Amino acid sequence: MDFVDRRRFTRYALYCPIEYRCEDGSPIDSSVTLNLSEGGAFVTASRFLPISTRLIIKMSLKGQPFFVRARVIHVKSDHDSDSYSVGVEFLQSPFNFVRKFYEQLETIMLFQREYSMEAGRPVTLAEASMKWYSAPETN
Repeated sequence: MDFVDRRRFTRYALYCPIEYRCEDGSPIDSSVTLNLSEGGAFVTASRFLPISTRLIIKMSLKGQPFFVRARVIHVKSDHDSDSYSVGVEFLQSPFNFVRKFYEQLETIMLFQREYSMEAGRPVTLAEASMKWYSAPETN
């Protein structure tokens, strides 16, 4: 049987620092995205988040903070690191968030090409985004 990807939006292997909290008012946690699209993300979590948990996620795109409401749709335990990989669906994707997301993606992809030339080898989008986000002027 063939796998059918039902996602509406292409996900990009972007390492983007985020902060999130459950809508129930729990403490804020810091994390990173493992992939990101205009409609959702795959993130790491230090604690278990049940399916259907509603989150408020804060991420900075081109230095502008965005708060996006999301819902946990799947959770995978990583027993080696006592952490979790969590798939979230954004419950809204405001126009200004979507616009900034694609602007930032384009900027990171251009940086990826430059970084690959400097390194003398192909650099993945994930690797380029890690370096791009760690640069002080992008945060």
